[in-house]
Amino acid sequence: MQNGQSYQRIFVVIIDSLGIGATADANHFESLGADTLGHLGEHFRVRLQLPTFQKMGLGNLHPIMGMSSLEKLHAAYGQMSSISTGLSNRESQWEMMGLATTAEPDVFIDGVPLKIATNFARKAKRPLLSNSLMNIRTALKDYGLEQLATGGLLVATASSSSVWLIAHEQTISVGELKEDCQILRKMLDNSPYTIENVNGLLFSGNQAANFYPQELYRFPLAPASPTVIDCLLEEGYAVKLIGKSTQFFGLDHNEITGNNQESFVQLQELIEKEFTGICIAEVGEIEQFGKARNPEGFGTELMRIDHELTKVIDKMQDDDLLIVTGNFGNDPTYPGEKHTREYVPLLITAPQIKQNISLGGRSFSDIGATILDNYDLGDKLPVGNSFLRKLFSAYR
Repeated sequence: MQNGQSYQRIFVVIIDSLGIGATADANHFESLGADTLGHLGEHFRVRLQLPTFQKMGLGNLHPIMGMSSLEKLHAAYGQMSSISTGLSNRESQWEMMGLATTAEPDVFIDGVPLKIATNFARKAKRPLLSNSLMNIRTALKDYGLEQLATGGLLVATASSSSVWLIAHEQTISVGELKEDCQILRKMLDNSPYTIENVNGLLFSGNQAANFYPQELYRFPLAPASPTVIDCLLEEGYAVKLIGKSTQFFGLDHNEITGNNQESFVQLQELIEKEFTGICIAEVGEIEQFGKARNPEGFGTELMRIDHELTKVIDKMQDDDLLIVTGNFGNDPTYPGEKHTREYVPLLITAPQIKQNISLGGRSFSDIGATILDNYDLGDKLPVGNSFLRKLFSAYR
């Protein structure tokens, strides 16, 4: 660290779906009473052991059975809330990087609008065999055999503001599917509609009973204005993205990423390399347990993440900063299968922090403001309130 005034590298690890209690506006998101961490604690009781999270202050924010608060911590902790209008991975990461969203994305409840669908079929040079709101399983069951026989494309829309392009692996190459996704993405970007994702999926098998889907590509909506990441790149700083984070910032990363274990392997490899800048890693595999309302699976995976974080912390250099947070809640005991509007933890450690620092209530954008402040770029983008000086106060 140069005279105690900046970090060379900042690592932001986003634990997908790690909520710590319903926000003040939870009633607008059908999330009253949601508490992902609290209800996990009730389910597991003393079996939920999170020693690394506890040492970073999670028990001080939200004590549960098996994880109490600690008086002596070498960490900073607080809680954050979002001002964006939705509960998606994209919206949370954009807001952390200085771009809050104030309008909800569109959903094609009747399929892709006819004019766009017709023009897309013409450009893709393939007939569209389906075009409606349906899940992948239904699409393969109802249209899979026809697709395999004809080579047309299945188009399925989703309530999560997504469009899926689906084809059998024998009827289209990986490269052709990618090109078709790019065509549709560009058409939607030039339309009045805001659709979060265009996804490409191939399936295998020779009959409905054994059709097996594999998602290959995701082409997300690109930020409409500069983010913290753009500011850093413009000034020559490194930006490393791992896991779901590779999808959200228009940096031409469109391949589907691996599981949590692979993400942590990449993170541990990266932390051993020399660079100046930031790394954002979203650990997203845990989300599936929240959507499936499976508290046992959720808590078990959270304990694995806790163990992997220990390895990351052990590799940190003196001028590194680690920020661990969430993006929304996904209470596995809550009715339905949607994300839940919750506060998320803000947990920070660095080798030089020798005190217990409470950061209080914060907004998502404070992470971006702190990053810009660290690299003396605070005038580049009017985002949030930096907590950098509060961290440095613990060094004196």
